[in-house]
Amino acid sequence: LEAIRAIGVAASSPGLRPAGSRMWRPKKVDPPEKEQAKEKDAERRRINEGRMTGLVTQWKGHMGWIQPLCKIAHEQASRHGGRIYLAQKDVVSAGAEKASIKEGRVVDFFVYQDNDGLGAEECRPRVVVRMALSHQQAQQALKDSPQWSEYLTDSEHYPAFEREHGVLLRKYAWPLPFVLVELWGHAEDIVKAALALAKKGAEGDASTLALRLLVSEDDAEKATKLHTDAKVSDAAVFSRPLPCREVSIEAEPDACGEVVRAVLKLTMGDTAEDDSSGDDA
Repeated sequence: LEAIRAIGVAASSPGLRPAGSRMWRPKKVDPPEKEQAKEKDAERRRINEGRMTGLVTQWKGHMGWIQPLCKIAHEQASRHGGRIYLAQKDVVSAGAEKASIKEGRVVDFFVYQDNDGLGAEECRPRVVVRMALSHQQAQQALKDSPQWSEYLTDSEHYPAFEREHGVLLRKYAWPLPFVLVELWGHAEDIVKAALALAKKGAEGDASTLALRLLVSEDDAEKATKLHTDAKVSDAAVFSRPLPCREVSIEAEPDACGEVVRAVLKLTMGDTAEDDSSGDDA
């Protein structure tokens, strides 16, 4: 008995272990949720090579659901009410744009398949700029067939415009003295799309363009500092769903592009640095 106890003491004491021997340690095991995540990633298979566009209809901070704005030809497309699953870890940023998700935001993404249906990966939130077009401009610029979605209320969108410019154009049906459109995309794509709309409505060689952009009433004072050629309306041009002022400019395309970039920075909340330095955007 004493000999057995001595052996036990020797085995448990580092100073008494035989040379070259190692103490046994339990194998490190990942927590169940991490193992499940690994297994789920291993099951993924991307079903196409192109990006899809959709609207975030539900977001809980760590996961949510996307309603695609075009039909997905896949046997599992009808699962979960036709919605696409999105996890926070699959959200990425596009350039300097913030990778933040909230309900009502337009996103683009790749679609993958796993055992639970369809999901979104490399999901990029889009930013938006709002424009006012005359009714004549809208007729000239928007000749393609629109589509409707129950999730984009009071409006229609133009798939052909998105295929050409990489930007979702949403046209509202509100009774206004002008046509309200939204351009959802990534910064430089939006700049090019806005200029393309202005060129379609321009007369002659389009060396001078006219743009009418919209900013919220809260940003009206900052908008007066956007560009020396830009003018801000004295009052809101409409109040639904929130009061907005009009920022108008008639200038060469390069100057118009600068104003679009400045309005994007303003709506994205990135003008604090510019204001503090005293430089115009």
